[in-house]
Amino acid sequence: MVDTLRILTGEEEIAAAVRALSDESRRLILHALRARTMTTNEIRELLQEREPDREVKAQTVRYHLKELERAGLIEQQGYEPAGNGDSHIMQKCWRATAENIFIATCSFDGLPAGTTPDLERALDIGAIMKELGFRVPDTETVRTIADEFVECDRIYMRGREMAKRILSGLNECDPYLYMRLRRLLSLVTLNDTEYERYWALSRSVTDKLREAYRKGPGRNPPVY
Repeated sequence: MVDTLRILTGEEEIAAAVRALSDESRRLILHALRARTMTTNEIRELLQEREPDREVKAQTVRYHLKELERAGLIEQQGYEPAGNGDSHIMQKCWRATAENIFIATCSFDGLPAGTTPDLERALDIGAIMKELGFRVPDTETVRTIADEFVECDRIYMRGREMAKRILSGLNECDPYLYMRLRRLLSLVTLNDTEYERYWALSRSVTDKLREAYRKGPGRNPPVY
């Protein structure tokens, strides 16, 4: 089964992928193999159709496949008989390793990171709470929630920079796992003062929102 997404972060892996994809023929091969498994001969025929006036040699195709395989972009997927299936000669089958290849920096900076909210945007929380059926607190309480939310997020963002540096040692990682590891390490790496402050602010904001939720105008289910 082909992976949905594969992320390359190591310097050597990125360099190999960039080198492999610098050639138009190899880009065409990779695109075709993302759609289906193909034999070496089918790939040669594909390239031949693109350039009917020039002979595409078998060794050229093997070279392209080797470059793509070295970069981890394709892999061998068994063998098939050559010709019409009545030959004892077997040829390799190939497939792409993923539907999408994401080439990131060593710190995964290319992944969506979000932005640190400012106070003005955080104050919109009152309007959103009202729309969702929460009992909107008074203006002073809303501002307190916004202040605490912004400070909490800024502490987390400082920890995230350390988490990104730690995770930069990974050459390859499932994006789902990476995002959750980054979340955990962003808190684990905080110093004691920041760590305690983060959880105090987080609990304060959560408690206020929970109270507003429970006292909503009947649109919300009970909280136990």
